[in-house]
Amino acid sequence: MNEMLGHPTADDRISDRDLALQFESLGDNCELGLVQRKVGAEPLGLFRFAGAPLRHVLRAMDARFAGMADPEYIRLQPENGEFMVRLTKYDFIYHADVKIGEADPETVHRQQVRTVGFLVGKLVADLEAAEKIVVFRQNEPLSAIDLVDLRLALAKFGPNTLLWVTEACAGHPPGSVDVIDHRFMVGYVPRLAARENVPDFDFTPWMTVLRRAWTLCPARHATTAVTEIPHSPEDPAASRIDLVFGRDGNAGNHAGFGWSAPEDGFMWSIDDRSHLVFDAPAGASDYWLEMDVVPFVAPPAVPQQTLAVTINGTQVHRFVPLERGVVGCTVPGHLIRGQPKVDILLEHPHAASPSQVSGEQDDRRLAIAFLRLSLVRADMG
Repeated sequence: MNEMLGHPTADDRISDRDLALQFESLGDNCELGLVQRKVGAEPLGLFRFAGAPLRHVLRAMDARFAGMADPEYIRLQPENGEFMVRLTKYDFIYHADVKIGEADPETVHRQQVRTVGFLVGKLVADLEAAEKIVVFRQNEPLSAIDLVDLRLALAKFGPNTLLWVTEACAGHPPGSVDVIDHRFMVGYVPRLAARENVPDFDFTPWMTVLRRAWTLCPARHATTAVTEIPHSPEDPAASRIDLVFGRDGNAGNHAGFGWSAPEDGFMWSIDDRSHLVFDAPAGASDYWLEMDVVPFVAPPAVPQQTLAVTINGTQVHRFVPLERGVVGCTVPGHLIRGQPKVDILLEHPHAASPSQVSGEQDDRRLAIAFLRLSLVRADMG
């Protein structure tokens, strides 16, 4: 995860308009496009105002949109007093924003051939650059295989980050965002706009989701880790804290019990528990804790590791099993707000000695190798 999504300022407190421009719609209707318009953002996008069913999108992406802009596959059809454009190669439809009678159909067709060719090239370039967060929403339930196929299709263009926006449910309140992994987030709104009345959308929850996704997006922070944590009382509280483990990192200054000596790029947590403590970041409604880890496994004796995270005396999450790579969880803001320090207890009861389970010359009871740990405010803006 070495790519960083571009953003217009060094500060995450960007305007609503600039924020909305960091997202690219991939379907299946124009709800995100209308959210962008509401804040004065008018990006050019192939699917911004298009009806684009997912399976059609996937077929087009697999072909890299070949033939979509060919004149014979671009057709006009009158509907409700305006021209609609149907892209018959992959069966998409969108508004031409031309009323019937304002221009002759031949002129509109020529304009749309040029427009579609430009937008196809722009979308391919944007997906290859992977600098925007790609948004997909769908009124119907989205299956697991649909999500897998969409992620695979995006990955063929570049290291894109996907935000799937869906309706809130128990445990996932409106405006919340779950970071599933370093390239996939899920955002929750009270309801998705009905197909027959898309302009009737919930604007505020959408903007909350976009801002949280922008703040939490792991790819944006992949190469921005600082090497020092602010300690001076004269400095304002940091909006994020980054610990880098290893000989050249800063984590050793904040490690208590349960750690082995720093190595090249990582530190092993050892025995059953490990401890970290550092200055608290600025107050927030909630935070995102992210860790880059490598669990010690040696099947069949040690098939997996688990990790329980306790912050300032309250357990916030258990990873069962703990996966290799970037993992994360939400930290309720009340556990940190007003506290001078963040006290993290990491419990890993399946630590084991390589000498006992695999015959290696290492008597340490290893649990998890930590490469990086970050604590980020989740309500910036």
